[in-house]
Amino acid sequence: MNISLDKLPLSGKVLINLFLILLWSGYMVAALNARLSVGLNVVSIAEHYGATILSQEETRELEKYGFVEEEVDISSEPSSEHNESITSQEMVQLGHVHMLGFSLIFISLGIILMLSNIGQGWKVIILSLLFLFFLFDIAGLFLVRFVSVNLAAVPFISGIGIGAGIAVISLVALYDIWVRDPSPKSLLP
Repeated sequence: MNISLDKLPLSGKVLINLFLILLWSGYMVAALNARLSVGLNVVSIAEHYGATILSQEETRELEKYGFVEEEVDISSEPSSEHNESITSQEMVQLGHVHMLGFSLIFISLGIILMLSNIGQGWKVIILSLLFLFFLFDIAGLFLVRFVSVNLAAVPFISGIGIGAGIAVISLVALYDIWVRDPSPKSLLP
């Protein structure tokens, strides 16, 4: 049985389109969250994820209440005076949630790409790069926190790479769904 995006029934094409819209919406909200809570530059990433020593009061509060989400004032710009480093516990919680979410995004995008008509070589390259960008997005934050703030470019570049990977797979999928001739010949290598 030969299944591909260009041969999906209308409901399948609509499903993929709506998933891509939802995925892009999630990526844009994640970028807005990063902008509001951390900032979208290497310096703010280094300041936010770099190691700092907690005061005794902060340590007691964390022991008593654990990690508590902060309300974000979207009217203010992130700045170094408001940008406090996060704790190791918060790093683990952040990494845990993001890696689970990234794995679901990755498998979903992988299935869409797998059903596309581009060549197998391109599929392997795109999936490998996307996987590395997802991996280094979170690993980069741990590197900044526990190794050196000079590595803040790693999650910065990885975040851009994730967006580029989603864009490439989205464009390939949309091309296959709406433009590609459903004949068995492939236009791309």
